[in-house]
Amino acid sequence: MRYLMIDRVLYLESFKRLTAVKCVALSEDLFVDHFFGNPIMPGAMQIESLAQAGTVLLEVSSRFTKKAVLVLINMAKFRESVRPGDQMRVEIALVSLENELAQTDGAIFVGERLVTSGRLTFSLQPIDNYYPPQARHLTGVLYDNFLRGATLVGVEKSSNNHG
Repeated sequence: MRYLMIDRVLYLESFKRLTAVKCVALSEDLFVDHFFGNPIMPGAMQIESLAQAGTVLLEVSSRFTKKAVLVLINMAKFRESVRPGDQMRVEIALVSLENELAQTDGAIFVGERLVTSGRLTFSLQPIDNYYPPQARHLTGVLYDNFLRGATLVGVEKSSNNHG
């Protein structure tokens, strides 16, 4: 994955909710052209932050038996700009889980200001279709880094379940 749009998970409650943070740095190459002299995080990258947080929530909750594939974005709203130096608090909550479809509500805050929100729907697919055995270890290392120091409720802390 080229862009890691969350830095760390603060809280994960299995199949319920997740809170993560992203420290927005001017050195990220997404600011090169968006916009020169007035850097603003693109809305698509804010949605990617929500999607990555939802993916972590669903894949960790499934004990790494499912891959969360984003299939639908609804009601995305961008209320304020996100700029270098901001710390985004990314919150995702499971709304429904039915027939291998998970619907989540996501919100991004900078301080106490709600800057972005939307509803994301994921299809839960067999993880082996997406992460071959040789890549599972690398995915596990990434997730272990995201989860280091997080408060985990209903989740095993070991990466041994990554495959």
